[in-house]
Amino acid sequence: MQAIEAPNLTVIAFENAVPVSQLPSVWQDIAKGLANVGISDPQSYVEMAQLFQYKLEQGDVDLFNERPELDYLKSPFSQLFGKLAWETLEFYGYDFIKTSYPDFATLLQDLESQGEEFANELKVARIGIELFQEFGYELPASFYHVHLAPIYRDHVFEERALRFDKRDIKHKRSWDAILHAGKVFAMQMKVQSIASKYGFTYQHGCGCNSHLSSIDTSCGVFEYEFTPEKRQRWLRSFIWTAWYEYAFFPIVPNTSYLT
Repeated sequence: MQAIEAPNLTVIAFENAVPVSQLPSVWQDIAKGLANVGISDPQSYVEMAQLFQYKLEQGDVDLFNERPELDYLKSPFSQLFGKLAWETLEFYGYDFIKTSYPDFATLLQDLESQGEEFANELKVARIGIELFQEFGYELPASFYHVHLAPIYRDHVFEERALRFDKRDIKHKRSWDAILHAGKVFAMQMKVQSIASKYGFTYQHGCGCNSHLSSIDTSCGVFEYEFTPEKRQRWLRSFIWTAWYEYAFFPIVPNTSYLT
């Protein structure tokens, strides 16, 4: 694509993007260093947000770039997806605020005090802690909340269909987006490698059903490490994927037939 110079646009990596002033206020605060976030390189996240907002509100997607006969549909597309992009960025902007993250220390202390009956829940908490040690504030709070979710179910192996279970209605969109972002396989491999040490794997299906499964640690444990030069690429890809999964969630055709 060709970047276009215009007063209401900026160019990032040779691609058009909206200026920071056209992002939700939380992202403007992140850009100014006023938000309580722990991202090591917030500028790169802000630039991703600028690109994301532009592409959806301007219809800068392959559908229109490669099929000019559909150009008459670009305006209604842009109106709808521009709004969904804004909702997405507003949610994730606040999801990066430190106070949105789990209180791992309190959670661990509480579960340790419950005794052997909560041994599996304690393992899930330790998975969450290891994930945070690996990724920290580079990933949004919802990433950790969804991986801790089995703790709060009737039992850790309970399967939930996020789209249809009323108990998960408040966070179905954000949790499902994170789970679908696992299509960035390097990230999925890292999550599963950590979970495998505790005898678990995370499962997620297209009916938005999610649950833990147990494995035999004697033969199911595996190690996976990122190559240092690709780590940031995988993190950015994961976040970008979670964003568009969150944006598209309300328009994805779904049916309980898949659950």
